[in-house]
Parts: sequence; structure tokens; C-alpha cells
Amino acid sequence: MRSISYLHKMILFGILLSTLPILLAGIAAILYSMNQTELHRMQTNKQLLLHMQTNVEHKLNTISYMLDQATRSPLTLQSLSATLPGTLTTAKQLQSEFQHMRSWEPLMDITLINEAQDWLVDHAGLYLNTDFPLALPMRDLLSKTLTSGWQLIPSSVFKHNEQDFSSGCNYHIVLGRSISLMNTPADSALIGGIPACSLHHSIVSESVDLDMSASELIIVNREQRILVHPDPMYIGQPLSAMNIEDIESKMDLSELLSPNTLAASKEYHEVRMADTEYSLTFAKTPLKGWTYILITPMNVLSQEYVEIGLYTLSVGVILLLLSIFFVWLGSRRLHIPIRNLLSQLGITDRVLSNKKLPQSFFPSQDEFEQIKTHITQLSASRSQMEYKLNQYVLQTRTQYMIDMFLGKCSPGMLHQNLIELGYRDHLIQWQQIAVLTLKTDLASQTKYDHHDLDLLLFAVQNIVEESIDKDRQLLPIIVEQTVVTVIGSIKMDNSVFSNELYEITALLHHRVSEVLNLQLNIRFSQPYSSFSEIHLAYIEAMKLLLQQTIPGASVKQNEEASLWTLPYPESLEYRLMQSIQSADEAEASVLLQQLLQRVYHMEWTEEEYQVALTRLLMHILQMMQESSIRLAQISSGPSPLINELLALQTTADIEQWFIHRIIRPVVGIFSERQYAQHQQISDKMIAIIHQEYDTDLTLEECACRLHYNASYLSTVFSKETGYAFSEYLSQYRFKMARKWLDETELTIKDIAARLRYNNPQNFIRSFRKWEGITPGQYRERRQKPLRSSMK
Repeated sequence: MRSISYLHKMILFGILLSTLPILLAGIAAILYSMNQTELHRMQTNKQLLLHMQTNVEHKLNTISYMLDQATRSPLTLQSLSATLPGTLTTAKQLQSEFQHMRSWEPLMDITLINEAQDWLVDHAGLYLNTDFPLALPMRDLLSKTLTSGWQLIPSSVFKHNEQDFSSGCNYHIVLGRSISLMNTPADSALIGGIPACSLHHSIVSESVDLDMSASELIIVNREQRILVHPDPMYIGQPLSAMNIEDIESKMDLSELLSPNTLAASKEYHEVRMADTEYSLTFAKTPLKGWTYILITPMNVLSQEYVEIGLYTLSVGVILLLLSIFFVWLGSRRLHIPIRNLLSQLGITDRVLSNKKLPQSFFPSQDEFEQIKTHITQLSASRSQMEYKLNQYVLQTRTQYMIDMFLGKCSPGMLHQNLIELGYRDHLIQWQQIAVLTLKTDLASQTKYDHHDLDLLLFAVQNIVEESIDKDRQLLPIIVEQTVVTVIGSIKMDNSVFSNELYEITALLHHRVSEVLNLQLNIRFSQPYSSFSEIHLAYIEAMKLLLQQTIPGASVKQNEEASLWTLPYPESLEYRLMQSIQSADEAEASVLLQQLLQRVYHMEWTEEEYQVALTRLLMHILQMMQESSIRLAQISSGPSPLINELLALQTTADIEQWFIHRIIRPVVGIFSERQYAQHQQISDKMIAIIHQEYDTDLTLEECACRLHYNASYLSTVFSKETGYAFSEYLSQYRFKMARKWLDETELTIKDIAARLRYNNPQNFIRSFRKWEGITPGQYRERRQKPLRSSMK
């Protein structure tokens, strides 16, 4: 089964990448819309409640204004001051005026009462006591009206033969105005009112534009008695009879609207009534003391939320489908370069099905993994080809160099072949050339035998190739168990080239001695100016090398050749320099004696001896200068050191002069530096131990921090402290363990963990080895004197 392709991965990733923002945006949009809808609903309810309150107040103010006008009307005053026959005359006029008032408010009922003459007049006519008994407690109503304003009274006070109260509205909201004349007592009143249930219906009919279809208006007075309610049966009852409970505070609505509660300061609440949840908004009128309450079923809001969610979901689905389409289209276009690359590599489904490859080769790979596999194969094939090509080029160069040394190359093709081998710059820039031959001296040591000769020659060949810059030599090769190379120089001066050759010889002696601990026999030819003379230079260098290695053969050459083959003991000089820098005076004295013996065994002239001694002195002074040691620190005499050396006659004097005048003062300076350096290194290591004894501290980590070799640090630390690093670390850890056992209540397990012991038993065994007792016994022994002193 093949894994999912990269195209499908891109499509899936694009779908996921587009789905997540759409999903988050949809959720955010729904939450924001719900929040805004709720805020809008709250604002709408406030506006609706304010509109209803304004309508109610307008109706009541209209009735109040009509009562005030009727109270001051001359017709009203005339009817009250006249006798009954006069009243009968004005009753029709009052009836007509009352009918005119009802044109402004059709549901308004208005009655003029004369308690002294026992009659009343309303819009229907005149009623005497015998025809319409007065059941209205007029004085009580008037007193309450003066203190509280509008009152809720039974509708029966307005009942007469012409009125029909089949609507079920049993209460009126009324307002009374007493009328007093100059010559009559205040026993007359004008009563105006409106059916309580009619307020709700009229307000609803007037608020259709504000979408009040699902909202209900409730009005209560100061005594929390219901004045207006959509259900007439609740009018006149206390607010607690509705059993409305606040969902958040679990308080009854009557308690919730109490001015002493904190919840009364909030104008919006969620309440429950008869297992149905409502949103409630209320407002209070300070003048009348009424509270206007607007309740809306929560299922209306839920329906709005569902509509918002469905709309958002539909938009999200459309956006998701569009994003899927564009992701599919864009992924296919982005996949075109990959398909082209697969086609260039020959990777197609048909190819994969036709190739008989291992089952694990392609089935679990996508396009990029297949491309990577092919590129890896191509890279491996290229590496193999490059390796083989390099080997072929190396073999070709080696063979051509052998032919050139042996004189098998024609002069006409020599330059062309060297250019093909990459030596164009050498042909152009080199002014002089010489052949350098190197042969291992296995007889002077016992570390290697003749079976190691081939390996040693290969190692020496690599050292020569790495030690000399490529622009100064041709490829070194092995010919007749001898490493041979061609050295070139851009200088025309023979003396300068001679110094360069001696520097190369010294460098090779030093490198081979350092890496292989092996002595070399090195000879080089005289300088030649043409590449066509390389064969002659090779023969000359090989002859010089052969003369040194054959027993009894003379190494004397003509005067010009001796300049190029001066056998100075460079390895002994190098070891002497190392011993001086190491501040080892005894070893330096021995090496100096050996070097002088080797020099004086040479068949040299007096001047050549002086050159060798002068060379030794100059190299020591050069080493001092490189080590920042001034000449004035060892020389305070009137004559230069070179004059002092050349004035000496015997070997013993020269040896003592080098030891006392040069080596001993220089060794003293290096010894002081070494002591200071060792002391500084030791102090740093001790500080690290004291600070990090409770970590997995090792000598290698200290060496890495201080940038020294680990074995060198071990030697320095042992020399300065008398302890090995691990021994000193263990002693300090046990010192801290004894301190913790004496001064703290740490358990042995905790102490072992702090000191980096994996097992407490290992710590106990180590502690017993150092102290002779276990940690527990040590703590017990140390605590006994303390207990005795406390007693």
C-alpha cells in the first residue's frame, strides 16, 4: 500500500489551514452576533418599555388634563350650585361635554358626584340616588388621590344600566378631583378613570411597529400591586402572586424590585415563571411610584440565535467549499514543477509498477522522498565516480612523475603533460627547481621493523604533501623505497632558494619526528632552471642519498654540493629546544652534550663548525624572542654573545658556556613562568571543585573549560597539590559529607544523592574506606558528646 502523495498532502493541509480560520471566524461571528443581538434586544426592550411608558403616561395625563378642565368648567360649577330642577336642565349639557371628552379617550369613564344632593352625572346621563345608589367611597378615594395620585378601584363604581362589562375587566385606574364652591361645602367630586385591562390592549395596538408581539407589559404601583397585566385575572393582585423568580439570585420578583436589594440597580434580568424563562426589563417612575415591567420569552432570543447560527453556518460552508476548490486548484498548479522533476528523473506510476524493486523502496514514499532517494543514489554514484576518477588521476600523475624522474618523458611533451596534470602555474612561476629525496632511517631505532616500511613510506609521503604548500612542490611519490618530490621557487637567487630548502628540511625532520618518532635521511639536488632537467636533479639527489646510506662511503662533495648537504643534527636541536621550554635543565644539558658531539664528529672546516655553533645560538635566541624573553634578561656583559662564543677554543668551554651563559638563565625564566602558570591552573581547578563538587565533575570537563590537555592538567594538579584530581575531589566531597552529618539533619540517602552517588551503599562503602566507620556511626559518635553536654 503506497503512502499518501505529496499532492494530496498539500490539498489536505490547505483544507485544514482554510477550515481552521473559517471555523474560528464562524464561532467568533456567532458569539459576537449573539452578544450584539442580546445588546440590541436589551436596547430595543428599553426603547419599547420607554415607548409604552410614554403612551401610558400620555393617556393618564390626558385624562388628568380633562378632569382639571372639567373641574374648572362653568357648566360644572353651575350644576353644583343649582337646585335639582336646575341640575336636570344642565345634566344634558354635562352629558354632552362628557361625550366630547370621550372622543379624545373613548375608554375613559368620567362621573360628577354631588354628595349633598345625592346625584351623579356621567356620559350616559343623570342618575339620582333612587335610580343609581352611590357605592363609591368618595372621600377615601379623594384622600388617596391627593397623596398617591392614580388609584386602582373596582370597575363597579362606574356600573350603570347602559354599560356592559362582559370583557372581564374588573378594575379601573381612576383619579379624583374634589370641587368646592364659595357658598357650598366640599362635598362634590369629579371622578375620571380608564379600565385597567384596556391600557395593555391599547398600548399593544399602538406599539405594533416596535415588534411587541412576543413582549408583555406589567405595571405595578408603590405597594407592588398589579395595575396592568395582559391577563386580567392578575390585575389587583400583589406582584408575588405571579411567582416570578430571578434565575441568577433565586429571588422573587417582588424582592428583586425592592429598593433595598443590590439586584434592583440592574435593569435587565433573566427570570423564570411557570418553568419558562424570560428576559425582564423594568423602569421606575419616581413621581407616581409605578414600576413598568417588560418581559420577553427567552425562546424568542434562542430562535434568533439559531437563525444567526444557521446563517453563519451557511456562509462558512460556502467559504469552505470555495477554499477547497481554490486549494485543489492551487495545489495542482504548485505540484506541476514536482511532476516535471519526477518526469525528468523517470519516476512515474507506470515506471514504478513496471520496475521490479524491493517492496520497501517506493511504497512508503511520497514524491519528495522518491526524489530524495534518486538524488541520494545519483550522489552516491557521483561520489564513486569522483573517487575512481581521483584515483585514476592520482595514478596517472604518479606514473607520469615516475617516468619524468626516470627520464622516460620526451622534452616536447613534458610541458603539455604537466599542464594537463594541473601544473600550469608551476611552469609559469617557478624560476628554480630541485629534487628532494627522503629515506627512513630504521637502523637508528627499534620501534619499527622492515615489515612497517611500506606503511612508513606512505605516512612520510602524506606528511611531505601536507607540510609543503602545493604551489611550492609537485606531487610527492615513492620510488625505490624513497619519497621523492620536486621543490620549486619563484626567486632567482640561489642563496634564497638554499634557505628555503633548509627550512623545508628542518620542517620535515620536525614533523616526522613528532608524528612518527622516526629519523629521516634527506638530500636534495642542486638548483636547476628547467623542468626538462628534473631527471638529472633526481639522479643527483639519489646519489647523495646513496652516499650517506652506504657504509664507508664518503659524503664529501665538491664545494658547491657541500653547501646543499650540510648534515646538521636538527632533531637533537629540536629536542634541546623542547627541554629548555619545559624548564628541564638536566635533560637540556644531556642533549646539548649529544648535539656538540655530533657536530664535532663531522669532517668540517673551522668555519663550518663556527656556522653550526652560531646556528645553534641563533635558534636559541630566536626561541627566546618568540617566547617574549628579552636578551637583556640573560646578557649584561660588554661584548655580544656571538663574540663570546667565537672566542672559545675547546669543546668543554663551549659546552660550559652554553650551559651557564645561555641554557641555565633561560631555563630559570621558563621555570618561574611555569610555576606561576601551574599555580594559576591548580587554583582554578580547586575553585571549580569547591563550587561544583555536587555535580558530575570530571577532569575532561575541567580541561575543556580551561582549554588544556587533560593529561597535562592531571600532571600539573598532582605536582602542585600532591593529589590526583579524582582523589582531591573525593576528599572534598567527604569533607562536605562530614559537615552535613555534623550540622544538618539530612539523611544518608540525600547526602549520597548530593554527592552524585547512584547508590547509597556505594557512598557508605566509600565513607567507611576513608573514615573507618559508616556515616551512621559517625553521626552517632559526633552526637553523643552533644547529648552529654545538654544533660
